[in-house]
Amino acid sequence: MSQFVYLSATPESLVASQLPPGEFGNYLAVGTRKRTRGQAIFFEIDMEKMESLQRDYIDEKLVPYKDGEPKRSVFLSIYRVMEHVPMEALKSLYIITDDGKVLELKAGKYKPPAGDIIHLYQQFNPISTRVASKLSPPEFIRFLTDTSKPVSTPKLFIVELKLNKLSRDSYAPIHDLPYPNPDHLRDCLSRLKSSKERLTKTVIRQYKDELSYRTIKDGFFIGEKENFLYYPFPSIEDLEDKYYYWWRSALVQCF
Repeated sequence: MSQFVYLSATPESLVASQLPPGEFGNYLAVGTRKRTRGQAIFFEIDMEKMESLQRDYIDEKLVPYKDGEPKRSVFLSIYRVMEHVPMEALKSLYIITDDGKVLELKAGKYKPPAGDIIHLYQQFNPISTRVASKLSPPEFIRFLTDTSKPVSTPKLFIVELKLNKLSRDSYAPIHDLPYPNPDHLRDCLSRLKSSKERLTKTVIRQYKDELSYRTIKDGFFIGEKENFLYYPFPSIEDLEDKYYYWWRSALVQCF
């Protein structure tokens, strides 16, 4: 059977499997007899570009069950995984709804939109802080992965979230954005804008809930210093047409 390796972001781990990405995503979200249910976000890894893979261990452990079913998962690492995965080994990103619908995102070219003053980022690895920032996604990655600073991280995986008119006016209507404690969010945005020196402001120290996929703005970013990959999120038109079943699942999940 085929072998696959995945970098899971939630929780951070490196996993080998005989399941292709679509089936693996469904397995992570809804499980089998365990009857688990929850979101999943992971990258497929190019095994040929991972020199540190324990190939003998994978061959030994990644074997079908006695009844012929494929082996679903073999954990290869669970600690400080992302920083040791080369950027060039990252293939498609997969985001899964809590009922197992799988959406594949391929890396694309990032074109920063004009007019935004403030951005809102949900960090996944290695920390899960939600942060407002004056920095664009590439600038934010460079800022936090600058290891010459006392506070830094080797690599960063984030998603940019919608602020709509709040990105320019802290007291604009929030409409249907499902963020907890909107008054606190407004206060954070206002404090950030009023300070010339401050580039970032923590909104939530540790985000423990599941991500509302309908709040995703441009997409996901992973990077280190000047090197980053951008995984664009589909437009509303494509979500309602090409990815209708995934989008319907994502919307139901959020309410």
